[in-house]
Amino acid sequence: MTKWILAGALAIAVSGASAEEPKKVKPAPKAAASGQMICKNGACRPVAPGCHLEQQVPLGGWTQNVEVCK
Repeated sequence: MTKWILAGALAIAVSGASAEEPKKVKPAPKAAASGQMICKNGACRPVAPGCHLEQQVPLGGWTQNVEVCK
């Protein structure tokens, strides 16, 4: 019988039943992402909040995207 009591106590201890509940912390609100990505030198990242992409054609003739922030 003591074996069953010990097993029950162990099950309660492992399940995390305790008198103290951990405090829940709300995550900070994130800035809305535009869903656009910009790539330079082989590395890509999301466009910063409040910015957008525009196409430019420099003298070399290659079209490139640039990030414009206001």
